[in-house]
Amino acid sequence: MKILHLASGTDYGGAKTHIFTLLVELSRRIDVTLGCFTDGPFLEEARRIGLKVHCLGQVTRYDLGAVGRLRRFVLERGFDIVHCHGPRANVLAVLARPGLGRPLVTTVHSDYRKDFSGEFLKNLFFSRLNAWALKRFDRYLVGVGVEPSVVQLGVPRTLIRPLKNGIDFSRPRPRPREAALAALGLPVPPDAVIVGIVARLHPVKCHEVFLGGAAKVAPRHPKAHFLVVGEGRIRSALERMAERLGLGSRTHFLGHVEDSDDVFSVLDINTLTSFSETLPYALLEGARWSLATVSSNVGGVPELIIDGETGLLFEPGDVDGFGDRLDRLLGDPALRKKLGENLYEHGRRHFTPAVMAETCLEVYRELLDGPDGGSRTDVSH
Repeated sequence: MKILHLASGTDYGGAKTHIFTLLVELSRRIDVTLGCFTDGPFLEEARRIGLKVHCLGQVTRYDLGAVGRLRRFVLERGFDIVHCHGPRANVLAVLARPGLGRPLVTTVHSDYRKDFSGEFLKNLFFSRLNAWALKRFDRYLVGVGVEPSVVQLGVPRTLIRPLKNGIDFSRPRPRPREAALAALGLPVPPDAVIVGIVARLHPVKCHEVFLGGAAKVAPRHPKAHFLVVGEGRIRSALERMAERLGLGSRTHFLGHVEDSDDVFSVLDINTLTSFSETLPYALLEGARWSLATVSSNVGGVPELIIDGETGLLFEPGDVDGFGDRLDRLLGDPALRKKLGENLYEHGRRHFTPAVMAETCLEVYRELLDGPDGGSRTDVSH
C-alpha cells in the first residue's frame, strides 16, 4: 500500500502536529510520502523527523502548474491513494483528478465554513472554492463535531468516518521550571500560578473570553499570571484589550513558540476558549503534561474533557462561566492535581497515534479492496 499525503506546506499548530503524528505512525506500517506545494520550515521539520517528502514547487497559491506536477508525480511513483489535508490540497487534488485514476481521501480538520472567519475576501473566495472541492472526494475522515458541516454539502454519511486526534503520551521530561521560564523570557516570580492558552490569534479562538475571565479572577488571585501563546493578525488588538482590563503586567504575549514543551512545562492551568473546534492538540498536549484544564464545550472537546472528571467545561462565549471555573482551580491546588492526573490517564487510553492510524488504514483498505476500487462513480454530486 502506497499513500501520498498532501498538504500546503505552510501548516502549523494543531494541523502540523496531526499530520506529523499520523505519518510517523503510518510509516511504521505502510509506504507513505508527504507531498507539499511549498518548501519551508514545515517540510524541513518533516525531513528532520525522518518522513519521506516531496515538494511540488508551487510558486504562488495561484500557480496552477502544480496541478500537472501533482498528477505526474502520483502516476510516476505509483501511489494507490491521495490523502489531502487542508483547502489548498483539497482544491489542487480535485483539479488533478481527471486522468489520475486514484481514490481521493480528505481529512476535514475543522468546520470549513469557519476556516477564514473574520477575513472577508478569503472567506468569500477560498471557503467557496474549498466547499466545491469537498464535494468531490471518495472518503472523508472528519474530526469530532465536524460531520454536520460535511453532510450539509450533500456528502453521503456512508463516505464519512470519524477520526480522533492522537498523540504520544510518553511522559515528557521537562527542564527545571526556572530554566523553562528563562528560555521563554517570562518575567514571573517563582511561585506564580500560570494560566495559559495556546492557540493561533484568530477570532474563532475567542481570546477575548480568556482575557475577560482573567480580569475577573486577577484581583482574587494575586499570584496568577496569564500566558497567551500563538501568533496572528489580532495580536495588537488583544494586547490593547489586556491593557484596558488592567492585566498588562500579568498577561504575557509570547507569539509563536517553537518548543511547546517549554510552554506546557510552566503552566499550572491549560485553557481553550474557542467557539468552534474538533479535538484540539493544545488540549491533548496539556493532557500529556497532566494539566488541569478549562475549555469551552465545543466539537469533540467533551470526549477528552469530561466535566468535573478530567477538567472543567463552560459554554462558548460565557466570560463569567470561564472566570468562575478559573477561580475554582486557582483556589484549589488539590483539585488541579486530581483533574490533571485523571486527564492524563483518560487521554493515554483513548487518544493515541495507533488508534488514529488504524482508522486511516481501515479507510484505505476499504477503498482498495472494494469491487470498484472504492472510487465514487459520481464525483460532482
